[in-house]
Amino acid sequence: MTILEYIIGGVLLVLAIALITLIGLQQSKRRGLGNSIAGQGASESYLAKNKIGGRDKSYQKITLIVAIVFVVLTLALYIIGSIDMKDSDDNSSATSTTSTTVSSTVSSTASSAESSTASTSTEASK
Repeated sequence: MTILEYIIGGVLLVLAIALITLIGLQQSKRRGLGNSIAGQGASESYLAKNKIGGRDKSYQKITLIVAIVFVVLTLALYIIGSIDMKDSDDNSSATSTTSTTVSSTVSSTASSAESSTASTSTEASK
């Protein structure tokens, strides 16, 4: 893993904790079934039901921004990781090609050395 991947991973961890905290701080918009059956929800005016406090509205905006940054960084980390995997695959295939070439060169050198030795032995016995 590269240093950039570690940095993005750390930022993702902080963003995940921030998302959990921000979502937990927001108020629930559901009143529950008990209030609707008892008729308590009907006494509220339209403006009172749809009014969102300043703090809740800012929490919603911040949560949206943090969630978008989280998704973008997650995709960036995936792309960086896949690029690193391609590079390591290319390096390993180049290494295996080099080792195959070296081993075939060594084996051909050894077989030519053996044939030279065999021809020398044959000439010596004549």
